[in-house]
This record gives sequence, structure tokens and C-alpha cells, in this order.
Amino acid sequence: MFDIKETAKRLLDGCVILSDDGTKLYTPDGMGNYPCLWTRDFAYMTEYAGDLLDKEDIRRAVQYIIDRPAENGWIADRVDRHGTAIYTAGGSDFPALPNLDNGCFLCLCADAYLNSLPKNKAKEQFAQWKETLCRGIDCLPKDERGFILNVSAPPHSPYGFTDTVSKTGLVCYETLLLWRAQKVLCRWLNLCGAPYGQYEQGCASIEAYLFDTFAGEDGMLLAATGVCAQIDIWSSCFAVSIGFPMTEKQKEKIVCWMISHYAEVTEYGQLRHLPAGTFWERTFIDVKEGTYQNGAFWATPFVWLYDTLSAGDISLADAALNDILRYFEEHGVYECVNGDYRQLDTYVASAAAVYAVCKRKGLA
Repeated sequence: MFDIKETAKRLLDGCVILSDDGTKLYTPDGMGNYPCLWTRDFAYMTEYAGDLLDKEDIRRAVQYIIDRPAENGWIADRVDRHGTAIYTAGGSDFPALPNLDNGCFLCLCADAYLNSLPKNKAKEQFAQWKETLCRGIDCLPKDERGFILNVSAPPHSPYGFTDTVSKTGLVCYETLLLWRAQKVLCRWLNLCGAPYGQYEQGCASIEAYLFDTFAGEDGMLLAATGVCAQIDIWSSCFAVSIGFPMTEKQKEKIVCWMISHYAEVTEYGQLRHLPAGTFWERTFIDVKEGTYQNGAFWATPFVWLYDTLSAGDISLADAALNDILRYFEEHGVYECVNGDYRQLDTYVASAAAVYAVCKRKGLA
């Protein structure tokens, strides 16, 4: 029988490289395609499978990123084994400004570690990290309501699992991620007796206006208000999964849309970014339709997919879980797939996400 816990642990162990100072860097895959510590991938590993990692290794990896912010506060997209921080997606010629998500993901990495500690030790550690974490949020471009705003020329690369996508205007997933990161900061700042009002106000503003800003006629959230104002399946499921405040009617519309379109937007439980037959309006680089971030199916958002389906049809959610486990067993754990197209075997975030659901259900 396929053992998702053993698989996740094996991939976590297999993705490690050592930095020059001996820090374990958890790379996105076990094949050396991404030989750096990537902030967002590590956030998924710690959130979904942190129980399979040594706590001190998590702390040292978080510190490795914490130690290397840009002068203006931006958090590294990734840091290589020599300690060099890279703030933008892709290579040096990638035609976009730094990613909009890494400050938020660093907060989630830190939170996962801090939650594993006794409260007094956690407060001491947070006090050491507080300035970098807060600056990493404060520097992000926002409109007057506190939404992430992407209007630069060239624009910033957005959320890293859409880093090839040129979303402009107000951007949805990145704003939801900001809401979540600010919730983390509010909690830890409050525990430490530090001011947190600006982050509390930021969350309240996002809660007040998010659906007015991004909800389409069918209730699904749109990716952006400028270029790529298209139905964003990942953002919609993410909002449900993280418990973003919404009315029952708003939640019902997302859940019903996902159930009715499930067969079209999934492949063995792995999820497309966009509705079937649609592709991103604009990308920074050429991404062939049906591949990678422009039409392939991903396991990374499986937690959000499962939570959304289970809110309306638990049997369908469990069928999705059985399908993805069977796919992993028969074909392997990939970054993304589409029929015979399979991108990057031994992808750790994919295994971690499915492990998280199985763990919650007592299956791992």
C-alpha cells in the first residue's frame, strides 16, 4: 500500500543540500533542478510536513533567509548554498521585478517554527526576527486599502507558482496571502506586547473589500483587476481553505462552482490554475499552452482543493484524495502534469500537501 508519509519524508530528506556554513537547504525537488533554499517552497514544507523535519534545521533555514533581506526590506525569493540571495524569479534576465509573495511566505515559515516552541522561547525568537518580518510585509506595494498592487513597468512577478504570469492591477492571491501573513504578525506582536494595529487594520480592510474587488459574476475570484482578470481557481479555493471571512452565499458559490467543474479542472486530483480551455492573457516568458503554469495540473494546492470540495461534497473530496494517491503510486510525485506531460519528478511541495490532508484524516 502506498505510504504518503514515507514518501514525503523520503523526498524531504532527498532534497537537502548543505550551504557553505552547514545549514540544511531544503530545495524544491530531489533532482537538483532548483539548487537553492526557496522561501515559498520551504513555507509549504514547514506548514504541511514540518512534523517530519528537525526543529533546529527549520530554525536554521529560516535564519538563513532572515539574514539576507534587501536594503529596502524585500525578502529573498531564494538563497543559494553560498549565501547569495536572489530576489526575482527566473534568471538574471527575467523581465520582472521581485516576487510579491516572499515576505508573506517568510512569515508563514517563521510561524510554523514558532508554534513548535514553548511560548516564552517562541516570544524570544520572534523578538529577534520581528524587524525583518515586518519590513518584508511593509515594503510590498499596496493601494490605499492595503491590497497588493502591481502596476510597475515592468510589473513585479507575483505569487511564485504563477511567477511567469504577468498579472497587473490589484492581485488576488497575493492579497489573500498578505492577509494571512498580517494575521500571523498580529498574533506574535500581540503576544510580545508590541504594536500591531497597522496589520490588524490591514486585515480588516482586505476583509471588507476583497469580494467587491475580485468576485466575478459566478462568485469565483478573479486573479487581478488589470491584465489577467480571469477566474482564479487557486485563489478561490485558497480563500475557502484559510478561513477567509466570507458570507455563506459567497462560500457556497465557490464550492458549487468547484464541484460542478471538478472533472474539467482536475487530473487525478491535481488542479489547474484556470478553467478548462482557458490560458493566461499574458506571461513574462513563453509558456506553451497546456504546460507548467499555463494549463497543467498541480498537486501543490491540494489542501485548498480538498477543503473546498469537502465543504459541499465530502465523497468527491475523498475521491480526489484517492485519485492523487494512486497517481503518486503509479507515476511519481511531480511538480505538474497534463496527460503524458510530466514536469519535474520528486517535487516536495506536492507530496507535502497531500501528506497534510492524509495526516488530518488519520491516514498518515
